[in-house]
Amino acid sequence: MTKRTLFTLLTLLISLTFSYGQEHDGFDYPEGLYQTKQDFINKHPTEVKELAVKEIELANDSASIIERCYFSDAKTNKRIKKVFAISYNGDLYFSNWAILKNKNEDDKSLSPASSMNAFVLVTLYGSKYLYTEAGLINHWQSGLSAGVSSGVGGLVGGALGGAIDGSFPETTEFGTGVVWDIETKEFNVFRNCPDFNVFLEEHNIEKIDCGNELFDLDRIREVVKSVNN
Repeated sequence: MTKRTLFTLLTLLISLTFSYGQEHDGFDYPEGLYQTKQDFINKHPTEVKELAVKEIELANDSASIIERCYFSDAKTNKRIKKVFAISYNGDLYFSNWAILKNKNEDDKSLSPASSMNAFVLVTLYGSKYLYTEAGLINHWQSGLSAGVSSGVGGLVGGALGGAIDGSFPETTEFGTGVVWDIETKEFNVFRNCPDFNVFLEEHNIEKIDCGNELFDLDRIREVVKSVNN
């Protein structure tokens, strides 16, 4: 191998490494499990281990990346539970459990469509917000009482999970927009159009005319991008 060829290969390798590291602007969370919110805020993994991933597939979903999944210990096959976030292969995932335990106090009556232990991919990074999309439901709208949705009385275990899945199945496309607010250190779930209008008002953006204007995830993504710089 000539010196020129070696130099070219080294330059290409460095370029590819740099490009991969810059894949997400603002991503600086070392690989590993972040057990608590404070670990995540400090960007200090609680634990690093080999993980296995089981993707949650949605109908009409053609994404080439894993956006919704379960994680398990690759050695013991034990599912990862009650972990705030996971940095895995250059991507960041929040758990449903973390979102619901650390949501804004105004985001009431919410339950996961699949499981508290499912994880969702962060798709937008910025100086103010980390954005993801989670399958969450309002348990009042689903015909479930607050006690039932918490597993207290009435339905429990598999029956409760089946009722939640029936009202908002995993095959529902994408779910609900959610941001992690870096300043307030809590999640804000955009439950509906009026709720999202509160977020727009906070950022001096013209509100959506709910009922007459289109309110969808594309609109939410566009707004989060615009305020995140």
